[in-house]
Amino acid sequence: MHQIQFNFWSVKKVKRTLKLLLLLSTLIPGHFKLIAQPGDRYSSLQTNLVEATKKKTTDSAFSQSINRFYYKTCDSLVQENLTFDDKPVKEILIHFFEISLNKINSRSMGALQLPALNRNFLLTIKAHEKGTLTDLYSAIPVTQTEILQSVFNGSTTGDSINIYAQLREMLYDPFYITSRIYLPQYVAYRDTLLYELANGAPRVLAEKLAAGDTFYESLVKHSKDKTIKAIAAIKPGKYYDIILPFSMAIREKRITEAEILELAGVPGDYYHAFVTEAVRLRNSNDPELNSFLKQPIAELNRKFANHYYIKEINELHQLPNNIRFRVLDSLPAIDLYFLLLGGGSELIIGGSSALYTSSFLYVYKKFLAEVSAEKLNHFMDDIGYFEFDRFISNISDYGLVDDLVHHLPEVKLANMLEHYLASLPDLQHTDNTIILRAMTLAEILFETRHHRDLGLLLVNWIDNFKVQFVVQENFMYQRIFEGFRDILQDKGNYETDKIYESLNYDRLVNNNIAVQVCFFYDDEDATSSFRNQMLSFSKSMWSNEDHGNYIVFSSIRGNKMKVYMNKPGTEQGCEASQLEMLHAIEQQKYEITSYIHRGHSYYLQSSLDKIKPSAKFVFLGSCGGYNQVLQVFQLNPDVQIIATRGVSTKLINDPLLEKINNDIVNKKNINWDQFWKECSALFQSAHLKDLFSSYIPPNKYTGVKYIRKVFNF
Repeated sequence: MHQIQFNFWSVKKVKRTLKLLLLLSTLIPGHFKLIAQPGDRYSSLQTNLVEATKKKTTDSAFSQSINRFYYKTCDSLVQENLTFDDKPVKEILIHFFEISLNKINSRSMGALQLPALNRNFLLTIKAHEKGTLTDLYSAIPVTQTEILQSVFNGSTTGDSINIYAQLREMLYDPFYITSRIYLPQYVAYRDTLLYELANGAPRVLAEKLAAGDTFYESLVKHSKDKTIKAIAAIKPGKYYDIILPFSMAIREKRITEAEILELAGVPGDYYHAFVTEAVRLRNSNDPELNSFLKQPIAELNRKFANHYYIKEINELHQLPNNIRFRVLDSLPAIDLYFLLLGGGSELIIGGSSALYTSSFLYVYKKFLAEVSAEKLNHFMDDIGYFEFDRFISNISDYGLVDDLVHHLPEVKLANMLEHYLASLPDLQHTDNTIILRAMTLAEILFETRHHRDLGLLLVNWIDNFKVQFVVQENFMYQRIFEGFRDILQDKGNYETDKIYESLNYDRLVNNNIAVQVCFFYDDEDATSSFRNQMLSFSKSMWSNEDHGNYIVFSSIRGNKMKVYMNKPGTEQGCEASQLEMLHAIEQQKYEITSYIHRGHSYYLQSSLDKIKPSAKFVFLGSCGGYNQVLQVFQLNPDVQIIATRGVSTKLINDPLLEKINNDIVNKKNINWDQFWKECSALFQSAHLKDLFSSYIPPNKYTGVKYIRKVFNF
């Protein structure tokens, strides 16, 4: 990538500043003297930020770093009377304090990230004088880049950071490219941006070319990149997704479009050819081929796996295995492996679905049986451990990691897990995404902790790897990897966390009443779910009031409780009905302690946005709701959540919610282990047991317990 040409601030007293910064980096904490006048905004924000930060951790090294930066470095910078773009450094620091405090209070940045952010603030001041902002910001995480861009907004340095941040945003999400590639500041990067668009969002480029866009036609014509040429040659149409994965093979004259369409007539033949081509690309020594259509191929695998296999298997869930899994009879091991990648329980969009628990287990066992002759480690070597991080994450959801360890040499598995761990500090991921990935890794390591040799190998690797974060004062990563180390040495006590063991009425009650809200959305499933849940309220226990766009159930005996449910399909729409309902609750001065989401996964964010820190119990009744639990725990680390890693259904949701509410009203504290046994007895058919097995009770979130311990929640 070409270097960005930055225009930097004019800086007074630069030499003295650089010497000062070097000196300040070696200072140790001790007594300090505030330079700012007592009572001014600088000192007020300084004090509030330090106090808010220290509430989050008791680590002495962290406290020393905080004291050193705010009470020595910042005060010394103010005393120097530096000016940037005619703006005193004190004003810049005040803005920096405000943004940092807001980020911490809103939980959009962890306090443990503050020392690293402070360090990068100083390095930014230093880098603009040297003209090395590009080098610096290639190593600063996306969350901190966004914060620092806001801090320096309105200056030439802020503009330069913004250009770099937008470039990185485009490289991460190519859909941004189409609205920015025309702009003059990106002229030097057009070749790179066109490549990223072709490789990350190929259909967008194809549609631009098909529409006769002369700008893109000119860029493609003058490009010598083989990825761009291969993608540009595929025309959008009915069979675009079928042909796209083979676009490089077509360019290399290894196959024709006609031959691909002939393969597509036999799903098994096409899927195997697709899988083989994907592995060939990933195992290539050519870096461009190795990264060719990486994300689109992963997304297409989910689509093809669902279309050819998962949908049929799920629809036949009530039939015997020899009929239900007949479609898999002729699949070789490599196809089954890709099916496990595409059929995992992570949140899948575009109408796809995950394999039911019993189906995933069946495919996993069949996969192992197919590779038994050549052994799993040889199979993995042959496919270059293709998307192994996704594979082990998927099988972790079903508690199969311990089983996998028995089929792979521990040294080999340790090497792969080391690679997975090393990929965690991805500069392009937000702090929240990194923490969510750390939760997944914690659950994987928790399942492997009993394997001594594997644990020793990983602990040794962690000890060496985390040294870099000590140097960088990145306390978040220090804590994350120390937490991994504790899990591997079985020091975490993650099986016993009383906060989540039971749900008592006392936790839900506020002002002598427990208030629950249920969010329904405007689709056919919601209408059916709403009707079913209405029927779950016994007239002997509940009264109800119809308020037009929502309904309220009130307990008439036992503990006092109110359940608010917005009606789906109202004239004003579900969103307006939900807001009307929430406004009424606020007017009555009630505090909501239970939130229930009833709707598809694509509605889930709307519900999450309405949940407040008062939440003590949350039910995420949508497919793959587990992937969003972190957002709720950030609001209230003590919250108890029920979610599913797989398919969500009213057949499970309604009985669970009915039993929870009735137990609460009947003054029965809910012990989740006992409650889960009782619920399991309610579901008699194999199908219902299968669906229920993917639901997770509040006390079984190992990853959440890990985060709680790591960050002192």
